[in-house]
Amino acid sequence: MNDDQLDLGTSFGTPRPSDRSARISVCDLVPGTVIEGVYLLSSKETRHTKAGKPFFKLRLSDRTGTVDCTVWEVETMEAGLGAGDLVSIDARVSEYQGKPQLEASRVVPAPSSAAQARDFLPSTYRDVEELKGFLQFHIGSVLDRDYGALLRGFFEDPDFFEAFTNAPAAKLYHHAYLGGLMEHTVGVAEMCDFVGQQYGRVDRDLLLTAAILHDVGKTRELTFDTTIDFTDAGRFLGHVIQGVTLVSEKAKEMQSFPEAKLQQLLHCIVSHHGELEWGSPKRPKTIEALILHHVDNLDAKVKGFLEIVDGSRDASWTDLRNLFRRPLHVPRATHQEDDFLPPGEDGPGGSG
Repeated sequence: MNDDQLDLGTSFGTPRPSDRSARISVCDLVPGTVIEGVYLLSSKETRHTKAGKPFFKLRLSDRTGTVDCTVWEVETMEAGLGAGDLVSIDARVSEYQGKPQLEASRVVPAPSSAAQARDFLPSTYRDVEELKGFLQFHIGSVLDRDYGALLRGFFEDPDFFEAFTNAPAAKLYHHAYLGGLMEHTVGVAEMCDFVGQQYGRVDRDLLLTAAILHDVGKTRELTFDTTIDFTDAGRFLGHVIQGVTLVSEKAKEMQSFPEAKLQQLLHCIVSHHGELEWGSPKRPKTIEALILHHVDNLDAKVKGFLEIVDGSRDASWTDLRNLFRRPLHVPRATHQEDDFLPPGEDGPGGSG
């Protein structure tokens, strides 16, 4: 991951050598060592030994992963610390079932200068500036005067643009990381543009505008200051209703936005989940809404699939405990197959 990929806005600069260069990432923990570092406290649970003595079971995380941490002496962890806090720990790294785990002798709040909380959330591996360029390209390709003005009304607002480009697309399952909303939106816009060209009677400008704005409500549905979670409004209303509200409010600010165009656009947004049981208030009734629904679902499902199999690179199949509730075959490029042949066997064209 390079510096551009970390730079998701003013809060996402390159790590400052003076305060973070010595921190050991979760992925670099080595059993048998002793560490002092700053991590995000993802969860905290009080348990008891067989003798009834309380201890804490923690989950700590950063951009590179998560690790279990045990605090045997509860008084060594400062009271009041909870999920979402940045903590500074002293700990010994051990190993359990082939994975590192920590035994902490001190857990206290991290100094404010130690790190930005968002540095401990996962983020897109795509080049952020490139994604912003693709997004701006699709916005600029909308030729309809009204839809174009509506898009500019959103994305020329610096505060909104920062929120949109930083936000995750979900809490779980797909694009659940900083920059995920922009990555998902660019993917949906690109595929909608291609699909729309394959059929007649598709209003391309309506379809592209709907693709770019279909998940705009997620800027209000999700919070991502320290952890990715739902806002109160997100739990009460969800991003579909919030998206309809945002677009309606922006169109009213323009005063002259045609009502018929607004209704077509709002229908695409309100129906993009496709089915009532999938949380869609309405099912698609226009060709643009139908295309958007299927493209949105395709991008989410493919990304979700790839995120599941990414953790199973040494196996040909995943287990069935996943979003799809079935074993998934781990895709592998042809040139990678030789790396997984049993000892003594040659690949295609080998000596046999």
